[in-house]
Parts: sequence; structure tokens; C-alpha cells
Amino acid sequence: MATFADLLTSYMARAGVGDAEFARRLGVSRLTLIRWKEGVTQRPRYREDVLRCAELLRLEAGERDALLLAAGFAPEAPPGVVFRPEQEGTDDSSPVLSEPGPLHTASVTAPVHPGRRKTLGIVVVAALVLAVAMGASVAAVAMSGGTDHPTAADGESLILMAPFTNYTSGQQGFNVRGRLRQEIDREIGNSGLSGVRTADWPTAIASESEATEAGRRSGAVMVIWGEYDSGRVMAAFTVPQSRTASRQQHVVDIDSSPSDLPAAINIDLPGEVRSAALLTLGELYLNEGEFDLAKKALLQALAQPPIDPGTLASLRYRLGHAYMSGRSADLDEAIWLFTQVLSVDPGSANAYSSRGVAHLERGREGDAGLAIRDLTQAVTINHHSEGPYVNRAVAYLERNNSGDLDRALADLATALSINPESTSALVNRANAYLERGRPRDRERAMTDLERAIDLQPGLASAHAGMGNAFLEQGGESGFREAVEAFTRAIELEPDSPMAYFNRGLAYSALEEWDRSTADLHHAQELDPSDAKFNDTLCWQLGVQRRPERALPFCNLALATDPDGPARDSRGLVYAVMGRNAEAVADFEIFLRWVDLSVKKSCRAKFRPTRLTWIEKLESGRDPFDAETLRDIRARPIASRDAPC
Repeated sequence: MATFADLLTSYMARAGVGDAEFARRLGVSRLTLIRWKEGVTQRPRYREDVLRCAELLRLEAGERDALLLAAGFAPEAPPGVVFRPEQEGTDDSSPVLSEPGPLHTASVTAPVHPGRRKTLGIVVVAALVLAVAMGASVAAVAMSGGTDHPTAADGESLILMAPFTNYTSGQQGFNVRGRLRQEIDREIGNSGLSGVRTADWPTAIASESEATEAGRRSGAVMVIWGEYDSGRVMAAFTVPQSRTASRQQHVVDIDSSPSDLPAAINIDLPGEVRSAALLTLGELYLNEGEFDLAKKALLQALAQPPIDPGTLASLRYRLGHAYMSGRSADLDEAIWLFTQVLSVDPGSANAYSSRGVAHLERGREGDAGLAIRDLTQAVTINHHSEGPYVNRAVAYLERNNSGDLDRALADLATALSINPESTSALVNRANAYLERGRPRDRERAMTDLERAIDLQPGLASAHAGMGNAFLEQGGESGFREAVEAFTRAIELEPDSPMAYFNRGLAYSALEEWDRSTADLHHAQELDPSDAKFNDTLCWQLGVQRRPERALPFCNLALATDPDGPARDSRGLVYAVMGRNAEAVADFEIFLRWVDLSVKKSCRAKFRPTRLTWIEKLESGRDPFDAETLRDIRARPIASRDAPC
């Protein structure tokens, strides 16, 4: 029997993937991967790692099981209990189980009875939502409109399960809800989650709006509902809440309700029912912000892919969202997964919207244009949701071509006409006003930000926007107000590098050097690859005559920006160190970059001073006295006012 090392090496060679890239996608170190391939470590510790290898290498089922066996794990789809359709009583009782029997193959197309079958509205839901605290608790029951219904206790994550509408011939009933609920409870128990409970909603739900209302009334984190026909189930998973995610100064609206992606299940196939349960578990983890755990659950579901292509698309859709966040975020993989969804359903507005967001988050050259393309497709298919308009506005602001600012403001106006209480639209419009900088634009921005904070006091991006507005105001009072606003944003979102960076600039303007340096350093620690963070820290430490500390950050900035401002910053640091020839060389490279700028203000700003510095350095003099260094310290500046 081939060893795990032999199989992994062979499959990787066939796929043509290198060690570094595969390790990054897998979420392990390159050394760990090499140890697996060389047999130093005979097998991975976790089954999920082997399943992830199989998914990334696009292994067939037999190859996947061979890899599992070689790693010492059982293959997928072992013999087990098979669900048998039984008539569903009025109490929607627990499922009846039998010994394993012949498995049935589900057809790709669900049976339809013309004139009787309803069409599900929004059938699968927002994959990323506000986190709900987890903890053990006791369920409560509330009364509303004379109907008993379950409600979530404080700290409890409640999953509501409505009766599934029956469209079988002859009105034969199956205990669909009971079967799903038992498997969901089993997977939740296996996961070790506490404070999570499933409960029955008393009446059938026929639309997304009804599901959202049921979730709102009960405080549920998820509502499962749907319909079935001859043992074939169309399931909907609705999350009543939604969330936004901050991205630097902009807010990306993660409105990921896959309304056009059904989940179809054959209730005779235990593997398909388990996939639905794992999908629910993955959805719950996504809801809690546990993205890496969501990936594990969804990869388990995909290890035995569902027969129905729409269900497979739904799983990949959620997995794409799991890959967009967490410790092992992989935006390339998320984009690939959303592309696979679109190969099944090219009319999915949500898949286009989500892929557009993934391009925005990746942020490579040209990605803003790709995001605009995808988000334009999304609004063309569904122009009734504000999310894609907000995200396309962010993409326009990121691309920043001629006319893009006006396009962004137009999209944000459309988003607010759809939903006047869209905080992400308000925050982004405030940023756009500040970017435009016309008379009274700062006041317009403040009005939008105050409205956003009234609607959502804990929205970090709104407080960060307030900080930007106060930076625009300037003066000591403006910078003090900016520090307070950024401090509040940091309290709400401690991992936001831009809030630290901008507060560091405000402190620098106030000449509070230690606080400024500490904040700039914290921003760099949160995003070590950002050239701007490295360059600014290099410059600021050089201004403070701390060149030995500055130089590593200069070199980090130069790794991604070899000819521009990072050359200027390192030239300053070399000059402070007395390495005059190296300083002159860096300043001369920077001036060549300045000469290529399309903005005339760039040459006017930098050429005279740098030529003076070069002249003094070549004659052996120090161009930087204490007053000069104080005057050239890092300060906040609006991007529209940037000289280059």
C-alpha cells in the first residue's frame, strides 16, 4: 500500500502545485508540508487536513479515500443508518430509523407538480452575520398573536426549524424536519458547541420575509424552512441578521444572501442529510465569526459531495465566505469557489457580489476593476439590494479613475434610496465627501457619520470616519477630537490598522512623538506587508534620529515600492546615520520617480528641497537640524491633496 507521503507527492506533482503555494492554501507551514512529503511526519494529526488536501488537489472519491487510509483515517461514507420515509404525524415527531438498505440515487432535477408547487423566494441566506455570544442557557417561550413560539434566552444561539411544505403526490407526508433536526443536533453535539439549541417553529414558512420575521420574533440566529416533493427536499437557511466589515476607511457590505442558490436533499441518503447538517453547522460557525471552524465543517460536507448541483453550489458559496476571513484567509480560493458557483448558476447575483467583494479584499493591481465588473453584473441581475451598490462604490473609490468619485456617490445615493438606514452607505458616502473636498463637504460627511452612529453606535468605521473628518478640520482642537474618535474606533475594533495609523498621524501633528510612534508601529504589526505603514514608520523614526530602528522598516517598504517614497524615506535615514553617499543615491532615484509623476505639484513639492539636501550631503554637511526634522514629521494629508 502506498504511503501518505507517496500519494501526496504524486497528487501534488499531477496538479502541478508547488510546496509554498500548497502550504499557504492548506493553512500549514511549508516545513510541515515537506515533513509530510518526505515521511518525516508519517501523517497529519487531523483528518480535516487530509480532506483539505483532497479538496485542493481535486481528488476523485477513490483517491480521497486512499489518501485517508494512507494517513490512518477511515474513508468517507462508511456504512451506517439509512433514513426511511415514514408518514409525518401532526406532531412532526422524531424520525424512524431502520437498518441499512439499498441506496437510492437522486435525480438532478427536483420533481415539480404544475399548478401546486410554490417557488421558494430567498432559499439560502446571509453567510456572514453579527456574532452572537455562546453560552449555556435555558429556553424561554413567548406568546405572540395567540401562538406559542420558542424564543432564545440570553446568550443562546437558537436555530428554528419550521415544518416543510408538502407537495408530494397524494399528500403523503415525510418527517423532513425531524430527520434534519436529529442530524443537526448530532453534528452540533459532535462539535462540542454549548449554548446552541434547535427548536420547532409552529407553522410552515413560505418566504424569506416570513423566515426573517420568525427569526426576529424568536431571536434566532438561523431559520430553516422549505418544501419537499417525493422525498426530495428544497431547504432554505435564513439568517435574520447581517453585518458589514470594515476595510481601511471604506466599509464593504457583506450582504451574502444566496437567494438564488437552493439546497436540495434526498432524505433517503444519509450522506446528503449529513451534508445538510454540516452545512447548518458551517452556517452557525460563520454566524459566530468562527471562520476556520466553518471551513472544517463545510469541507467535511464537501468530502462526500451532494448529488444536486445547486446544493453543491450552496456549500461552495458558504465555503467561499469562510475563506474570506479568519486566520487562514485565502482570497484566491474564495474567488475560485465563487467562480465554481457561477459555473453552476451563471445568474446568481449573490455569487457575483461575493466574488466582487473577494476581489476588493484581495486588492491586487486591477482587482478594483474586476470587482466593478462583478458588482455591475450583480446589480444588473438584482437592483433591489443596496449591498452591491455600496460595494461597487467602494470599488470605484479604490480604483480612483477619472469620474469614479462621482460614480461612487451616485451608487451610494441609490443604495440609500433603497435603504435609508444603510450604515455602510452612510459611512462610505461620508468618506467620498471628504475625498471630494468641496465647500461644505466636511459638514455633509459629519451629518452622514452622525446618522450612522445614531443607527449603530458600535460601528467602528463610523467613528473612524469621524476621526478623518476631524483630521480634515485640522488645528489642535481638530487633532484632539480626531484622537478621541480614533480611540473609540480602536476600542470597538482593536485589529483595525488604519485607525491606529491615522491616530498616529494625529499624535504626530500634536508633536506627541512616543504615542505617534507606538500607534504607527501597531498599525505595521497588524499589517506588516503594507508599504505605506512601513514607509511612514521608516520616515518617522528617521525624523526622531532613531535610524537603526528605522532601517528595517525602510527595507520592508522598498520590497514592494522600490523607486518611490520609500527611497526618499531611506535616504533620510541614511543621511541621519551619516551614510551620505547612500543617502544621495536614494534621493536621486526618488527624484527620477518624481520627474515621472503626472502631477506638476510633485516636482514643485520635492525637487527643490531634495536637491538642496543632496548638495549639502555631497559637501559633507548635515542638512537636518532639529527644526527641519520637526517640520518634515509625518502629518495627515487628504489623498486629494497629495502632491504626487
